[in-house]
Amino acid sequence: MDRVPKLLLAFLLMAVLLVAGCSNNNSSSGKSQANTVENQKDSTPKKGGNLTIAFDTDISNYDPLLGNSGNDHALLYPIYDTLVNFNAQLEPQPGLAESWDIPDDKTIILHLRKGVAFHDGTPFDAEAVKFNLERAISPDSKVTDLGNVESVEVVDAQTAKLNLKQPDSSIILALSDRSGMMVSPTAVQKFGEDFGQNPVGTGPYKLEKWVRNAEIQLKANENYWQEGLPYIDRMTLKVMPDENTRLNALKAGQVQLYWNVSPDNSQILKKDKNVVLNTKMKVAFQNMFINTKLAPLDKKEVRQALQYAIDREALVKVLTFGEGEPAYQTFPKEYWASNQDIKIPHDIEKAKSLLKEAGLESVSFDVYVPNLPFYQRIAEAVKGQVKEAGITMNIQTTEANKGNTIYFNEKQGQAWFTFWSGRPDPQQTMNSLISGKAFYNAGGESTPEKEELIARAAATYDQKERAQLYAQINEIAILEEAMTIPVFFAPATAAMSPKVKGFEGTLLGKPKFSFLWLDK
Repeated sequence: MDRVPKLLLAFLLMAVLLVAGCSNNNSSSGKSQANTVENQKDSTPKKGGNLTIAFDTDISNYDPLLGNSGNDHALLYPIYDTLVNFNAQLEPQPGLAESWDIPDDKTIILHLRKGVAFHDGTPFDAEAVKFNLERAISPDSKVTDLGNVESVEVVDAQTAKLNLKQPDSSIILALSDRSGMMVSPTAVQKFGEDFGQNPVGTGPYKLEKWVRNAEIQLKANENYWQEGLPYIDRMTLKVMPDENTRLNALKAGQVQLYWNVSPDNSQILKKDKNVVLNTKMKVAFQNMFINTKLAPLDKKEVRQALQYAIDREALVKVLTFGEGEPAYQTFPKEYWASNQDIKIPHDIEKAKSLLKEAGLESVSFDVYVPNLPFYQRIAEAVKGQVKEAGITMNIQTTEANKGNTIYFNEKQGQAWFTFWSGRPDPQQTMNSLISGKAFYNAGGESTPEKEELIARAAATYDQKERAQLYAQINEIAILEEAMTIPVFFAPATAAMSPKVKGFEGTLLGKPKFSFLWLDK
């Protein structure tokens, strides 16, 4: 590890303490394990009650195929069941498809549950699956995970067959993501372009009320197919962008669950015996998205200089209190697709040398940052680091969903400093972020070698071989092309009242609130 300069560390500490308004006596040293979920003994689930959850951003769109924010999933899951589920380790589990067969490497057969209906009474069957999957691969969809699906056939009412253009090892877990969220064909045809404001799925909850950027009210689906669920009668999700507002609302009992706890607030809550924490590392990472078509970031050497100018280990130490890990690639250490041989050392002289190779002594660019305190602290800290190499970041603050639209949809903006939310299968990250055709690759950066490796990884079912291919792809995309700038992985943390039961963190870091219950 490079030695962290004292002045830099002091700057970072000052930034964290001033904005967070907390002191370092809230550090993780001597932390108690008394208030962690793992040490709670859950009893038999109880029915009834109302739950209020504090969430940091509103959903971008209730149509799963049109949203553009990684935060959407937690708000989509209660309304939409997926064809496939996953466990905490991101291994596929039955969902609306109770089982599946892969008779050859270009065919997937889904065996569907019986007795399932959408909220509007429309039967869930193979015709509904065909409608949904064809919609997912249509030009109007923002989802690219099913690009290798050639066609969908109805075998019988409870069986659907996917014919693939080429082998694709990611399809099964892709069906646990947006692509596999089943919407009512009747409702889509009824509401047309307004379906995103009138969502209808098969999930345990129905949308009752939605006040943009304020709150979402959900009520239990009394006809839910899974016996005994849901447990809670009503859920209200309050949109609170300010993390300290969420903290205070939890402490005051105004909400019973506070999602996306910042690392500094996590330190505070660890000492609160009236709060239970659930913390788990996730595949999501803080990331600076780069539009490689716009100057000066169209020069590879400038992007590489930015990579070397960032001291990731210092950021992890100060901004996550050592609980995160530096991101030199797209996957964290505990994930099977990760390659720990990939490193990007903090090297200011190397960064300066790369700028000179580009014919520059210094460089300046604009970067959009969400108007959320933790993201602003990260951006300000990175801005201070890269300045030493002659790189000036001009921070432009915007609302999170607006920033996604400006950068990804409208292709306006040189850079967007937020996070990559991760996907259930690593191939989805390749398809959605790294590929030249990826929606989240605003500049469309691509090399023939990288695209060939992405295709090979998709067609490979051997996990060890896949991991080796992802390592090669990361070396090209991150180290050589510097098409996007991973910064660090941080754990996902939820804080809740001891009365809230059933919360389980996963490696994906996108919570499922549908199966919570209250110990009243």
